[in-house]
Amino acid sequence: MKPMFVVCKFFVLFISFISFTSCVLANQFENLYQGNIIVEKQGEQQLKELALQQVLIKVSGNSQVNRLDESQQLLKKTQNLLSQFGYRNIENNRYFMAVFDPSKINQALKEMGQPVWGETRPRTLVWLIVESEGERKLISDTMINGDQDDVLSLVLKSTEQERGINLRFPLMDLDDNLAVSLSDVSGRFFDQIALASERYDASLFSVANLKQKDEKTWDLEWVLVYNSPQSMKNKVVLSEQLRGEKSVVLSDMTNKIADYYADQYAILATDADKFSQSIYISGISSLQQHEKLNQVLSGILAIASYEVVSVDAMQVKVNVKVNGGINSFENALNVQTNLQLDASQSEKFHFNWR
Repeated sequence: MKPMFVVCKFFVLFISFISFTSCVLANQFENLYQGNIIVEKQGEQQLKELALQQVLIKVSGNSQVNRLDESQQLLKKTQNLLSQFGYRNIENNRYFMAVFDPSKINQALKEMGQPVWGETRPRTLVWLIVESEGERKLISDTMINGDQDDVLSLVLKSTEQERGINLRFPLMDLDDNLAVSLSDVSGRFFDQIALASERYDASLFSVANLKQKDEKTWDLEWVLVYNSPQSMKNKVVLSEQLRGEKSVVLSDMTNKIADYYADQYAILATDADKFSQSIYISGISSLQQHEKLNQVLSGILAIASYEVVSVDAMQVKVNVKVNGGINSFENALNVQTNLQLDASQSEKFHFNWR
């Protein structure tokens, strides 16, 4: 029997959300404007408000946004922001799921003076070594999805839901084992790790070592590394050493990663930051590639509008109107997997299609 959902207009429909697939838990929660709350003893109104608070954090990128007075006032208008809501059982948990109107959420954040963080959310590959009881192991995707480490799996899944980021672990299949060793990860041989990360389309990867000190205390040393596809150089953009309970240090790491991405890609739209810019893309030779380029540009929140002004055998020229400043715009372009910065050009915003 299909799940029953209640729509804002208060009539009942038997529908299945497009994002509610049964294959992978992460796919259930990929909608940035969807709040997902485990049902315990909350009333339905409280569940709606908790879902809204989760969405405000995901979309703004500001983990403290719900402390603002404006956010507390917005909770009184929760019903007006809802598109649809309902319940679903997933992995032995009962979830309340609420989808909010994107335009209304974006407008509310803008009125609150908060940024809006769109779909530009880089995939981060996590190379994590866990040392406990004399054993050292490199955590794989299978271990996470199989909940072989309950605390680690819970922190990862919770952060993905609450912050809207994409953290992944290597498969550690034959290809990975041939490409990188546990010693490469523990020794932070970034060049080798970057090569092993290429198959996952991850330009950013985290290298971390989690070591148990006693029953309750763990040490976590971690870095976040950006691998430039143009220069093939690795740059450490975050680095931290932590000590505390296992769940606390892991949660701190994942939230710091989310904060960094929000700072890089969230858009705080002001009139002063609006400007026009031309970008040039070489290697577009088919209708499918043109359609894909349109999808890429349409999905970048920093782009208010764009117009393809010329197309020839050599390159496509696009005039873009930008919101949010040059840094957010440039960062968003640089993490698009289909766009590779053309290092042969002296000017910025020349890309090769791949």
